[in-house]
Amino acid sequence: MTPSPGGPDLPRKDQDRQQQVLDALVTLFVEKREPVSSRMLEECGALDVRSASIRSVLKELEDAGYLYQPHTSSGRVPTDRGYRAYVDSQSFENGPETFSPEIVHELGQAIHAAGADLEQVLRAVTRVVGELSSNITILAGPRQKSPDIVGVDLYQRDSRHVFVVISLDDGAVRTQLVRLDHEILPESLHAAATMMGDRLTGRSLEEVRHEVDQLFQPPATSGARVARNLTQCGQALFDPANLLHFTWEGVSAALHQPEFADADRLKALLHLMSHSEEFESTLERSLREQSGGEIALTIGQENSLPALHPFSLLATRLEFDDREGYFAVLGPRRMPYARTVTLIRLIARHLERISG
Repeated sequence: MTPSPGGPDLPRKDQDRQQQVLDALVTLFVEKREPVSSRMLEECGALDVRSASIRSVLKELEDAGYLYQPHTSSGRVPTDRGYRAYVDSQSFENGPETFSPEIVHELGQAIHAAGADLEQVLRAVTRVVGELSSNITILAGPRQKSPDIVGVDLYQRDSRHVFVVISLDDGAVRTQLVRLDHEILPESLHAAATMMGDRLTGRSLEEVRHEVDQLFQPPATSGARVARNLTQCGQALFDPANLLHFTWEGVSAALHQPEFADADRLKALLHLMSHSEEFESTLERSLREQSGGEIALTIGQENSLPALHPFSLLATRLEFDDREGYFAVLGPRRMPYARTVTLIRLIARHLERISG
């Protein structure tokens, strides 16, 4: 955890003053979307600190790595460390009363009217979230229907290792390097590929998983034996419980935020959207490593995935019919954290009522 500004060597009064100035600066930066000057802080009315003291504290915070100046003559903006110190100083315990009763009621009504269909629930959630923020909402939930196999490809790495590639009807592709305990002749692998394509295509992952022992009986030829062994050794490929369906909403609105005028940040977002396995691993890791509470909040380079460095990510785990999923909000580091945390808690509460 990032220490409070100033650190333990400063008197408590000076630490409190630095935290007060930092909190006011982050709040203004989120609201104004521009570097914050000492004059802006003085005029905001949130500080009981003299102008000269504000300038002094800003310099201290910059020297300590909590702020930086984009340009010599400009105001200051928070660094990742500054955002973290700000977030850690907040309570976030206000709950749904942060929103008007009308919004809370509208969200509950919209979700319940959607029933148990996750796509309908997501649209209901997104509509309400769109009224409250310009960030991207992400629902990662177990697929309600096991996808069908539309293609099987085999690529031999060496005499005992084969890359098995399974293409699904929803566009997903699953791969696994399978090691067999016997050498594979090229003609046997070709026959196995033809047989697996014939017998697996058109079946769902769930069907293959349950019928794997019957699909290639009796294995009368070397190709059939290879096909059976590859299917049995690569059973993780056919486990639908491992598949999370990611739905991204609010992307168009988020792109209007000034941060996305940067081409590199736009590329980073597109990378995230096209690498769902990486993103799922990052969500799982973030939730596993969180220090406390039910929401994982990572800022900028705290994220292990480089494509997430321009963003802040808030995520929580959800339960759907005894299977796990995630709800997350992704946006620029300049986001209203307290409001977003409260929104996620509110949405998670309603979604869990449906799934329970």
